[in-house]
Amino acid sequence: MSNALLLTYPGSNETGVGMLLDESAAQIDHAILTADRGMRTLLLFWWHLKRGNPGTALPTRTQMDPCALPRSILPVMFIYERLGDGRLRCRLSGTRLRDLFGQDGTGLCLDQLIIPAAVPGRSALFHQCLDSGLPLFYRGFLGPAGRSWRGFNRLLLPVSVKPGAAATQIMGMVRVFDPPPGAPALDGADSDGLLSARLLDDATCASLAGT
Repeated sequence: MSNALLLTYPGSNETGVGMLLDESAAQIDHAILTADRGMRTLLLFWWHLKRGNPGTALPTRTQMDPCALPRSILPVMFIYERLGDGRLRCRLSGTRLRDLFGQDGTGLCLDQLIIPAAVPGRSALFHQCLDSGLPLFYRGFLGPAGRSWRGFNRLLLPVSVKPGAAATQIMGMVRVFDPPPGAPALDGADSDGLLSARLLDDATCASLAGT
């Protein structure tokens, strides 16, 4: 498992330096990805495609064939694209996500789907995934403190439209779950409800693959 990574995004703290995630958070993230067979399968499918591409080029959208993925994760998958103005538009939202969030996000931008206060931080995670060419895993809470809330784990995978091109789209999936009975809302999270955000390098993917 790799060391903690520094993710910098607006609003991560007052200085704008970013959020350094310690090794204990990395261990939790690794355990979640190990236990979630569907999410791990999606991540490793992307990783094996990348390793097999010439020059380890990023997988393309056409290579990420849904027919090759577990049917159980298709309803919780999504695709976003980065527009010329930097906004992130949802191209596809699984049927289960529509049920969870009460609307079909297809065609809408990320800043239309989440609360305004969360837009800078969440958008920056998507951009970090695209700019780095690395998968990004993050987890946290959907609800604000003092209100009904749910936990989530989300995986972002950068993909290109053409072979050898830079990433302009993100394919991924999200798990949403009720908190354990009696669990304190937003315990350990920042003001945006984020618990952890982590780029997943080759060493992490290899560890999850058992190689």
